[in-house]
Amino acid sequence: MMQHLDTALITAFVERWQPDTNTFHMPFGEMSILLHDVHHILRIPVEGELMRDDPHPDVLKLDMHDLVRVPVDGPVGGKWKSKWFLNGGIHAEGLLVRGREMKIRDLEVQTYLFVLLGSTLFVDKSRDRLRPAINVFLKDQRRVAGYAWGAAALAYLYRQLGMATQVGSKSICGCLTLLQAWIYEYFPLFRPSQILQAPDAPRASSWVCHRFAGGDDARQRLVRYRQMLDEMSGEDVSWTPYGRDAGTELLRSLYTGVIRFADVAEGYDPARCRRQFGYRQTIPRTMMVPKDVYRPASYSTYIVFWEGSMDQLWGNLPSHFLHIAIDSDLCEYPSEADEDYMDWYRTRSHPRIINPDSGGVSLQRPVLVDEVSYVIIVQFLMYC
Repeated sequence: MMQHLDTALITAFVERWQPDTNTFHMPFGEMSILLHDVHHILRIPVEGELMRDDPHPDVLKLDMHDLVRVPVDGPVGGKWKSKWFLNGGIHAEGLLVRGREMKIRDLEVQTYLFVLLGSTLFVDKSRDRLRPAINVFLKDQRRVAGYAWGAAALAYLYRQLGMATQVGSKSICGCLTLLQAWIYEYFPLFRPSQILQAPDAPRASSWVCHRFAGGDDARQRLVRYRQMLDEMSGEDVSWTPYGRDAGTELLRSLYTGVIRFADVAEGYDPARCRRQFGYRQTIPRTMMVPKDVYRPASYSTYIVFWEGSMDQLWGNLPSHFLHIAIDSDLCEYPSEADEDYMDWYRTRSHPRIINPDSGGVSLQRPVLVDEVSYVIIVQFLMYC
């Protein structure tokens, strides 16, 4: 794992992930990483063309051949194994070297983008191999800027969170920088120190993370994090870290439907997380249900299949987004929920991890600075 990642903190949140709803189940209700979070934390586009191309593995194999201009060992449909290819992936370092060797500008740019995206947004558990599907969206460089890369990265992270909840899973991949920065944004109790940056800078780069120890220290932190999360209430959450206009400033975050990255398709339902838009939480009307789901105990197989028509929702935002009655639905206080919401939620969730009889911890609650104050402080310090 990368040194800036707190594996214990990430594990504590993975334990609360529910793949059927793509939300974290907290003691006070559901929360999730939403598209406006991706926008503010990473500053990559969440609007654009849905990345739904899903070529056959043999086509991916031929694409790799065209990219590096070398034969792909093994029969078509068989395992890949060569200097550059191994177990269906491509070596990141070897790809960069090959890109420079070919001295073809377009291919050098393509290989650089391939490695960059594969080592940041679509990270493989091997840490040194790249998913061939990334290259599908880089072949035509005129279209690269038009894709919804943020939505794709979020779909991929949703899938990796779901796989990490399976029995036998020992690690997680995906854009863990996004996950950890999201935790810092919403949970002040876990925040490290923060440096002031321009308001339009990626907020992930504002957190000052030291190197986190592993081994016994990580296990002790995990126990502590579990206890802290169990003791939290909605008052311990910074529900709108970017301001109360997240939905109106970025309408795409209110989209309801499926988000995709190649063969990965995941449901996205902001109705379960209304408080993250500054609105009172209500009981969700329905749960999005895929056509077929296969998640056996063996984490090596994980299938979520949606009707093909679900992809069309992305292009019809006005008809498929969370409708909110602005005046009546605004929170009177940040963690507000309907009176019957928590009763409904408790019958459908297991919001605590540790046996309550084992004793809790005393939370040292910090003073929160809202987003408006943060922006004013930044602007004052930068332009005074």
